[in-house]
This record gives sequence, C-alpha cells and structure tokens, in this order.
Amino acid sequence: MKKLILVGLLATFGIICVWAQTVEKNKNGKEEVRVDILAETSQSWDGATLPNYPTTTPKITILRYTFPAHQRLSPHTHSIINCGVMLKGELTIVTTDGREHTFKEGDVVMEMIGTIHYGENRGNEDAEVIMFYAGTEGLPLKEEAK
Repeated sequence: MKKLILVGLLATFGIICVWAQTVEKNKNGKEEVRVDILAETSQSWDGATLPNYPTTTPKITILRYTFPAHQRLSPHTHSIINCGVMLKGELTIVTTDGREHTFKEGDVVMEMIGTIHYGENRGNEDAEVIMFYAGTEGLPLKEEAK
C-alpha cells in the first residue's frame, strides 16, 4: 500500500518536473533535458510539518484554478497534502491569525494542512495555478470553515 502511495506521489511530482524542464544542448550539439527541482520539502509554506499519508489506496487529483481579479475564496481547510505551481498572476494565502504569503508566477505553493485560511487575488488580472492533491477516495479536497 505504501508503495502505491509513493508511486502516485512520484508521478505527481514527476508531472511538475516535466512541466518545468527545459532543453539544452550538450558538447556534441545534441539536446539534453534539464530538470529543475521546484520543490522538495516536508513542510507547508508556513513551516508546519506535513502529515503522514493515509494507508488506503491513493487518489491523485490535479486541478487548474483560475481566480478572477479581486476575488476572495471563503475560509477553508485541507486534510490532505496538496501543492501547486503558479502559472500566472499572484495569489495571497491568508490565515485566520493574520499570517499571509503572496505567491507569484512560477512559485510553488505548498498548502497548509488543518489550518483555516483563504486565497485572495488582490491583483488586476486573473491568477492561475495548477494544484496537485494526494488524497484517498472519500476524502474531500477542502472543507469549508465553520
């Protein structure tokens, strides 16, 4: 079971790496693939340690979000590990205790787990982000805060 979870996670992060790769030429003039590590961490953006993976069959979800200018999401939490890459614009994540971080184009978003927060596009253009969720069947991607 742990092998399945590891394979799913490696596939998810492999997608991020493939997306970030660029082509270079070697000494012989042949093209080579360059891979840039965008993230390698066990912590969310606020420094909290990410939780252990569930022991059931993994379910990987990849979503592309487009946040219109000046839109604010409702406060929510996540119970599963998720991360993403900002494709365009800026998105500010704000916690209920006032901590915040603004992610810009090309930044990796390591989401918070179990902490109430919301995302807000304070800019004048749409913000786009691709998010990768490593959960299991039956676990929601997010839960609205009460």
